[in-house]
This record gives sequence, C-alpha cells and structure tokens, in this order.
Amino acid sequence: MIETIYIENAFRCYMWQDKVISVVGLLFGFMLIPMVIDSLNGITVNIVSSSLTAIGLFIMAGCFWTMKLKLSFISNLITATMWTILFVIAIL
Repeated sequence: MIETIYIENAFRCYMWQDKVISVVGLLFGFMLIPMVIDSLNGITVNIVSSSLTAIGLFIMAGCFWTMKLKLSFISNLITATMWTILFVIAIL
C-alpha cells in the first residue's frame, strides 16, 4: 500500500500555475541564446545587470522549490544559469 501511494504521488499532475510559470521561464531562457552568442563574439552585457538578475533568479528558483513547483524550479534554474554565463563572459 505504501508503494502504491508513492507511485501515485510521483506521477501526480502538476498545478496549472507551475506549467505556465515554467513555460514562460523557459521562453525567457531560450530568448537569451542569441545574447550569449553575441557575447561570445565580443558584445557584452552590463556586469551589474547580469549578476543581479542571475542572483534574483536563483533566489526565485529556491522559492519555487520550497513551494514544490518543480517545473518552475527547473525553468528558473536554466534561465539563471544563462544569466550566469552572460556574467562570466562579461568578466572575461
């Protein structure tokens, strides 16, 4: 019986808010790909903007994790990583 409950909880449906937040977050992350490519070609972003945005997104990802919004956590983590890449490129 415990295994049945565990399996049912593992495959439960996500809340619709989690799906919406994760889709929008992933779109924001994918929209950064051209900016990363431009940064590799010499056009850099502001160091302060990229660092504060990355920190804020990591904090939001942590908040989503505590609210058990796993899809939103993953999408924010991806976007925060993209901003961190932009920050590192700007420093180099």
